[in-house]
Amino acid sequence: MDKKSSDNQSEQPQSAPTTSNAQPQSNGLAIAAMVVGIIAIFLGWVPFAGFTLGVTAIILAIIGLKKATGKGMSITGLITGSLAVLWNLIVIALFVTGLAILGGAVSTVGQTIGQSVSNYNKEEKAKIDAKKDFAKGTTATFDKFEVKANSVQRNYVPDDEFSQASDGNELIVVNVSVKNISSESASFSAYDLDINVNGIAESSSYITAAPEFEGGSMSKNATATGNIVYEVTKGASGLKLQYEEMAYDSTTSEFKTLTYTLEI
Repeated sequence: MDKKSSDNQSEQPQSAPTTSNAQPQSNGLAIAAMVVGIIAIFLGWVPFAGFTLGVTAIILAIIGLKKATGKGMSITGLITGSLAVLWNLIVIALFVTGLAILGGAVSTVGQTIGQSVSNYNKEEKAKIDAKKDFAKGTTATFDKFEVKANSVQRNYVPDDEFSQASDGNELIVVNVSVKNISSESASFSAYDLDINVNGIAESSSYITAAPEFEGGSMSKNATATGNIVYEVTKGASGLKLQYEEMAYDSTTSEFKTLTYTLEI
């Protein structure tokens, strides 16, 4: 072979090395970590939900960091997941504290209501057991009030000819004093005091005699004094002032009518 052929062979171009067209594979765990971490941030105000998703995002991010690609998304998932966990721990702490406070408040309210009911039942029981009938000349206790008959005028004849007793009857003027002995304001009127004639109660008459008894709302320890006129059978004896009040009997779960009397 001559020199020229040898030179031509040595100058032939060498073939270029083959290159790979394969693209790097995406990191699904990194994407999942980032998405779950973002969702965990938004759900951080929901007790336990943000915490669970945040932990999931952290686990996915740690695994994703071991891959060659998607490290930025893995880091994002790690950060958002961690923030969601911390935030949700605060929310959970506030939630548990709120439940404890609410439970304590409910318990306190329950105890208060229970105590109020107990006190009410005791007060009603005391009313039921209290003395109901009082002798002439004594000061009677009618539930919240002290009642005293200061004087009794039989056969009262008003100046007004149209305000007279019916045939066979007479008018009686009773001067009474009523004192509020309760711890709060209470109302009392002349119509609260009936007159008991042989076991039958009659309301006060429309006829008045000065000074007329004026009741109404009475403050604690206030006293009202005045005349109340009744019409009864002429010559009737054993007359009593009568007052009625309701009381709850917890033993029978029923309301009872309590009748108080004061001889006059």
